[in-house]
Amino acid sequence: MGFLNETYWLPRDVKWGQMPTDSRDLLYPVYFTIPMLICRVLLETFVGIPIGNLLGYGEGTIISQMTTHFLGGFTAQTRSKRILECFWRFFFYTSAFIYACIIMVHKSWLWEVKDCWVGYPWHTIDVDVWWYYMVELTFYYSLLISSIFDVRRSDFWQLIFHHIVTIGLLSLSYAINFVRVGTLVLFSHDAADILLEGGKLVKYDKTRTKTTNGIFVVFLICWIATRLGYFPFTVIRSAVFEAASLIQPDYDVFNIFQVPYAPRIIVFMLCCLVVLHIFWTIIIGRIVYKTAMDGEASDIRSDSEEGELEDKRRSDRKKVLTKKRPTKQD
Repeated sequence: MGFLNETYWLPRDVKWGQMPTDSRDLLYPVYFTIPMLICRVLLETFVGIPIGNLLGYGEGTIISQMTTHFLGGFTAQTRSKRILECFWRFFFYTSAFIYACIIMVHKSWLWEVKDCWVGYPWHTIDVDVWWYYMVELTFYYSLLISSIFDVRRSDFWQLIFHHIVTIGLLSLSYAINFVRVGTLVLFSHDAADILLEGGKLVKYDKTRTKTTNGIFVVFLICWIATRLGYFPFTVIRSAVFEAASLIQPDYDVFNIFQVPYAPRIIVFMLCCLVVLHIFWTIIIGRIVYKTAMDGEASDIRSDSEEGELEDKRRSDRKKVLTKKRPTKQD
């Protein structure tokens, strides 16, 4: 069977037809990526803009803002676009995390990570977990596509790499039914992202410096606890040192020539995410230093310098025009 040979992917003597997961399900996120992008534009236009106006973020009438955004403004590199991007991600991460809390609290592997491996690969996929996985995978496909027209950030290529690794990790883990550990990865990541996007939204209101700094402190604690603590030292540690003994005792994860190869690929992808977390932690460290010096937290994974400069140039042009406006001569 070549590339799809079971010996490359599955434990010894396990066939694809025996797996509780169906790899054809991975087509659903591809199909639903464009509908999710459409829903995003609609949400930003008809929910985000009115809420933004209530909070004092709007410029101009609500109708003009909604019309502009809906008719192509969602591809612009403007301040309002950056705010709406944050709103969309904040909405999704919050919704996904709340849903995950509701379904995961009843899952044994949330409390005992070894249950990700006990009984593998015969774990059945509950409907609630199936939806959680497919919607999250759709979201990361949509982030990858929307990167074409979203505001470019200073870590653009790292984000692209992150999205690709995440899509690969979720797809492969679903194909070989490592879904339980996949849900732990998703669950542990969304919490910090809520605070990240929420903090950025608040920071756009320059009068809320104390609130921004407070959210930043909570975000920093959550980031360290989940991305640098729980994820590598609980999830990855269990995948490397416990999974093999519970699934196939003679399997050596460090022997790159032993089949199956898929578990090593998943561990490698997990380690890639850790490397990205370390990279972003360095950025956070710089922000902590800048906050200590200036008294105000900067954006995490900041917006592109081009976008910030655009706003500055617009402001400068207004000042110049005001100064050069001719006065009526008597």
